[in-house]
Amino acid sequence: MIDFANKKTQINEHTRLGKDGKFETKPEYPEFVWKELIINAVCHRDYSIKGTDTQIKMFNDKLVIESPGKLPGLVRIDNIRKIHFSRNPKIAEFLKDYTYVKEFGEGIDRIYTLMKQNGLPEPKYETVSFMLKTTIRNQNEPINEPINEPINLTRDEKKILEVLKKEPTLSKTKISQIMKVSESTIKRTFQHLKQKGFIKHIGPNKTGYWKVLI
Repeated sequence: MIDFANKKTQINEHTRLGKDGKFETKPEYPEFVWKELIINAVCHRDYSIKGTDTQIKMFNDKLVIESPGKLPGLVRIDNIRKIHFSRNPKIAEFLKDYTYVKEFGEGIDRIYTLMKQNGLPEPKYETVSFMLKTTIRNQNEPINEPINEPINLTRDEKKILEVLKKEPTLSKTKISQIMKVSESTIKRTFQHLKQKGFIKHIGPNKTGYWKVLI
């Protein structure tokens, strides 16, 4: 069986400020896209080629899947969204029976559509020697990407963010001492920053740390 749960934990997420003024978190690739690419690699590889395996290579800016064998049947790069051909029909039927495949012939076209909807480049297919190489790219943008509109922060909020960027493990009590502000004010300001989506606490309350998201 294909262990998708393990693969999912390796897909990074990006947090950005949405049009509604709230931060939103999205995976770097749509889940259907990377799942379908892995399924296709397993289903349509040329199993007569020995000495190599289907390979999944993850980079900072891209995901590359290499599968032994060229495009099957009449499938070509210029018609890959429309022409469907199963090199291994029994494997394809098995995957469909176990719901890994929903409908034959629709996956590739949906990959292109989802990539476009998420503002990502089209997948790139190429044959390198005897291997079919498929590459998808992400936006490779940091969590604190620049935004077009200024964020209005109070003086205390700005100071707390500055402190947390340097010392993310400091307690609220310690920060109140550094800023010479009452602890109740610090707690209230922290709550405002959390509600605005500017900070997030990672880990247990006593041993965790604060992550600044802007």
